Amino acid sequence: MRAAAGGRAVFHLQHLRPRPPCRASPAPATTATAPLSHPAAASRAYDRRLPKGFLPTLEPWVSAVYLCQRAHSTTCSVSLDDRLRGELDGAKGEVQKHETVGAFQKIPMVMPATDILMSAQRKSRNVPPTKGIANIAKRERNKGAKQLDALMKELSVPLRTYTENFPKRRDLHPYERSLIELTFGEGYYEQVLGRVDALRKRITSVGKQHASMCAKSTTKREAEERLAEGRKRLEEAFQHGQRAIDDLVNVAKALRSMPVVDLHIPTLCLVGSPNVGKSSLVRILSSGKPEVCSYPFTTRGILMGHIVSNHERFQVTDTPGLLTRHDDDRNNIERLTLAVLSYLPIAVLYVHDLSEDCGTSVADQYITYKHIKERFGDRLWIDVISKCDLLGKKAPMSFDGADEEVAQYRRFGPEGALRVSVQSENGVKELKERVHQLLTSQMARIKADKAELDTQEAGIRVFT
Repeated sequence: MRAAAGGRAVFHLQHLRPRPPCRASPAPATTATAPLSHPAAASRAYDRRLPKGFLPTLEPWVSAVYLCQRAHSTTCSVSLDDRLRGELDGAKGEVQKHETVGAFQKIPMVMPATDILMSAQRKSRNVPPTKGIANIAKRERNKGAKQLDALMKELSVPLRTYTENFPKRRDLHPYERSLIELTFGEGYYEQVLGRVDALRKRITSVGKQHASMCAKSTTKREAEERLAEGRKRLEEAFQHGQRAIDDLVNVAKALRSMPVVDLHIPTLCLVGSPNVGKSSLVRILSSGKPEVCSYPFTTRGILMGHIVSNHERFQVTDTPGLLTRHDDDRNNIERLTLAVLSYLPIAVLYVHDLSEDCGTSVADQYITYKHIKERFGDRLWIDVISKCDLLGKKAPMSFDGADEEVAQYRRFGPEGALRVSVQSENGVKELKERVHQLLTSQMARIKADKAELDTQEAGIRVFT
């Protein structure tokens, strides 16, 4: 895990334990996806479904229409219908808070298992017997019972704190829920917390049993023997389950390293095929300093930076590249990009490389672009043709079956696209101006949606 620096936060999937890939619930027959070679038909199907791997994160009672409303919410992290439904469910005690992010930065620090054990051993040995007991046997059994009880609590209380203070996945913002699933695999987060809680219960049971036995000792020697036996059993029980604590340490580190997104600040999201130049544009637009290399998937996680323009502060995120394939076939790195597009209030800067220096043909870039544009076209949007200094200097890759639409895209790119070169700085000034205008408009959208939510809240309070 690489530490955050320079006003940015980087989250890398490759540093985490490999987990089984996410699985989605089988899609109904009415939402079958058209072959990728037919962009229009495929994109219509994409409009009606969420990425594979996101469905398990949502409650089973959520309808297909409800899912689409959540995925297509333009600037709010949760649509108005979501919020209204949550408020009405609040009368039954079922309201769920998905309106904010940042829960990962509030999770408790997890001590390594060896540190917990050493601290518990030291503190429990310092527990004295109750004052005023003159009988040696009674004093020894009192001390033994108290020390075993102290050891049990010193081992179990931290575990209880962890299980109670780690966020429940159902209470998280949809974006953070998707990050948990894409990072650890379906159910792993809950499994680790469950194992930690099972360890706590085991320690509590063993501790109470041996403290009770020690308290019933009839001689000083018997009390000492039962104290030693109780310590041994407690330590063995803890060490037998300490792998769960070590796994929780890794989970906590991964969660805290995830980038923090402020839903009230406009965010520019750079999207495109791998190696088209997104990271280079992030470096000139913001404080983020992503790695820039000439091989696909350099960006293996979500990187957050900031833009300061005319005394206003905005966010910018670099996302992993998208390959030309169905969502069902995407890896978890690509699904991070879809999570950002689906759940965060972002404006899109879509990057195209018509020189094909990125290694992805123009035809494949066009197909991917059409899918994303038709699926998330309600976002505020800028198209950028990167590496424009290379256009005309190298022959583009040949491809078969190119229709007139694709041929026009190869010559001119999307309508209204800016041509930019980071190397020659051609078009950089205009790009910065357009980005500022885009994010200013995004701020207006966020404020308008917030005002609408406040109005809905006021109406619900009057209704209830």
